[in-house]
Amino acid sequence: HRVLKSTGSLYLHCDPTMSHYLKILLDLIFGNNNHINELCWKRTTIHNDSKQGAKHFGRIHDVILFYVKSKADYQFQMVFSQYTPEYIKSTYNKTDKNGRKFKTSDLSAAKPGGDTSYQWKGISPPPGRYWAYSKENMLKFEKEDRIYYSSTKRPYLKQYLDEMPGVPVQDIWDDINPISAKAAERLGYPTQKPVALLERIIQASSNEGDLVLDP
Repeated sequence: HRVLKSTGSLYLHCDPTMSHYLKILLDLIFGNNNHINELCWKRTTIHNDSKQGAKHFGRIHDVILFYVKSKADYQFQMVFSQYTPEYIKSTYNKTDKNGRKFKTSDLSAAKPGGDTSYQWKGISPPPGRYWAYSKENMLKFEKEDRIYYSSTKRPYLKQYLDEMPGVPVQDIWDDINPISAKAAERLGYPTQKPVALLERIIQASSNEGDLVLDP
């Protein structure tokens, strides 16, 4: 805490048997107002401990406690994970003339904001709603071929798959596997973290050229 910049963060990895004690200690050092997330990392697959007589649910996750030096100005960038093939198939289910996959989103809004009560090609917004964009922006979308018309001629905005960053990462991390015994990155010490886990943390809480400490 003493050497951390005001924009800096701490990520502390532990197992659930100690996380509640360590959270109390970190609250005392950092202040409980500077606790940002308790992250749940699924570090292993299903454990069938019942064969050995265990009387508990399978223990398959670790905890990462995320604290900052100052909530007023800490460094953070949202990170994204890739869409699953199933999600792409069900959501980005349209293809334009150039072969680009896209989904459609509503061009109407519940509240007005500026020039939003006009008719677009003879069509008004649904009753009780307004256009989500000004007429100037709608003309821009039309010029860029970003408007999709349904069979009823209602306009929708095209959102292309290749322009989407992915799924915003939530506080349950089940998409980063532990290091297998034969993995090329395995160095041989028991608490080694996967490179993908370190990359996610560094990308979220630092800029290129920042100093990162693994104590």
